[in-house]
Amino acid sequence: MISRIIKITSTPLFILALLVGCSKEKAPATASEDYSPLTANSTWTYKTNSGSTFVITATNRDTVAKGKTYKVLLNSAGQNLYQSKAGGEYFRFGTFADVGINAVEELYLKDNQPVNATWLISQAFSAPGIPIPLTANLNYTIKEKGINKTVGSKSFTNVIHIRLDLSIAGFGSIGGGDFYYANGVGLIENIINVTVPGQAAFSQTQQITDYSIK
Repeated sequence: MISRIIKITSTPLFILALLVGCSKEKAPATASEDYSPLTANSTWTYKTNSGSTFVITATNRDTVAKGKTYKVLLNSAGQNLYQSKAGGEYFRFGTFADVGINAVEELYLKDNQPVNATWLISQAFSAPGIPIPLTANLNYTIKEKGINKTVGSKSFTNVIHIRLDLSIAGFGSIGGGDFYYANGVGLIENIINVTVPGQAAFSQTQQITDYSIK
């Protein structure tokens, strides 16, 4: 179940929901840069270190949430994904009723900020067996920009490396992940290591194996 849910989403808040519920600075990005193409019928194929694969497909459908227009993406492994971008900022949107996370908007990437730029998202949630609300803190740092990276047999240029550090108020750090986004392609790799108190450690690597940007 864990591997299935993680491969479906590959986003920090989805990971948290699952686990508690069961260099030199670069100049700001130019308008031509796009680290999450959302053109209809574009596809991305990924595999995880467990050997599973899944395909994300951008549709021509939109939905509106919190004043933003989100593109609907189909997922061969399960539930739809919702992504948006505006002014160099990239968002994901979701609801995780099982852990009391409702209509959360995650700002997961800023391509218009320099190396070492940081931002914080704090999100309240509930956990089974804990009678009080908890708060997850997601701390993002741009670690590298404009780098080259090889993933499997594919080489990418103009890649942004985002580091995410996760913590829960009252519990401290629970780990985090490293996410790599290529200009004109999108997410090409993530490496996640998370340990929630009272649960087994979780580690996953997800890599792109094929893509077609329309």
